[in-house]
Amino acid sequence: MKKALAVTMTTIILFSTLLLIPLASQEVNPADSCWNNWERCRARALQSDFGTIRTTLALTLCDIALGKCLLNAV
Repeated sequence: MKKALAVTMTTIILFSTLLLIPLASQEVNPADSCWNNWERCRARALQSDFGTIRTTLALTLCDIALGKCLLNAV
């Protein structure tokens, strides 16, 4: 009975390890996604026809969102 339990536990540990290792290698750096989102935000703000003041505010919001995202990524 003890051998069967040991084999079962070993199998579960090995199986879960094999499942988690590929996922860990595919993990994306959160800071990279922050910068990608910031570039998309800036592009949308600059392509909009809001006017000078609203475009400036939109760009400022993009910068604030980038700072918040980078602080959360650390």
